Amino acid sequence: MNSPETRVADVRLIERWMPIAALSEETARERRSMTALPPIYYLHVWWARRPLIASRAAILASLLPADTDRQRFVELLGIKGNPIKARMQIEKARRSGERLKNPYGYARAFSYQMTPEEWSWLKTLLREKLDSIAVLDPTAGGGSIPFEAGRLGLRSIANELNPVAALILRATCEWPQKYGPALRDTYAEVSARYLARVRELIADNAVYPREPQVHENDENKKFSKGTVRLHKYDQTYLWSRTVPCPDCGRLIPLSPNWRLDGTGKGIRLLPDSAR
Repeated sequence: MNSPETRVADVRLIERWMPIAALSEETARERRSMTALPPIYYLHVWWARRPLIASRAAILASLLPADTDRQRFVELLGIKGNPIKARMQIEKARRSGERLKNPYGYARAFSYQMTPEEWSWLKTLLREKLDSIAVLDPTAGGGSIPFEAGRLGLRSIANELNPVAALILRATCEWPQKYGPALRDTYAEVSARYLARVRELIADNAVYPREPQVHENDENKKFSKGTVRLHKYDQTYLWSRTVPCPDCGRLIPLSPNWRLDGTGKGIRLLPDSAR
């Protein structure tokens, strides 16, 4: 049995301190833009995907000793400023109608890669035992924890009973490390063939009709005058559940409202009484 002195000396940072407020804001920031989510989010939709920044923080804080330099730890996560202050500035600007470009002053933390100097500092704290450390995630789900472990240069062991999640895990964490850039090239080739087949099916069945061909004459856009914009498929639709009308039997769409945005702009349903 370890002595009390040994147990005290082996206390990890996560047992004593975590920058909860900063992590909470960076977690919200990570997911705030639905068009700029972390790349692995687009691999497959998973209902319980953990934030990358929180996963990275949990891994590092579980490994580093309790007396680790806290400011350096925060910077190691990619938090290079004061996200709490930035959030307060955003709220103030929202109330006044002011537009702020980037009050944070740095890129979102999940996109940060450690510098060689930071790698050296981390190895020193861990007594250069990175190769002997393994991170275990017994319910790995979409793979955020093993993914961040891999980015930190750590070996990870991930377990998942759900076969869909298990496949996502392999595609997120195992195959990129195993096959490298060759996997990306294969993916690009296969996806191009897949999209070509899908477009043929769409065109044949008119599921997604193309936009009419138009000439782009707006000098503010990146088109030269008179050029023809290529046909595009309209892939955005409003949908609703339907119920049959008890009198005529036709399907009636159900929706709490038909607004398209916060200004009140929306659509109006016009019944076709002649049919």
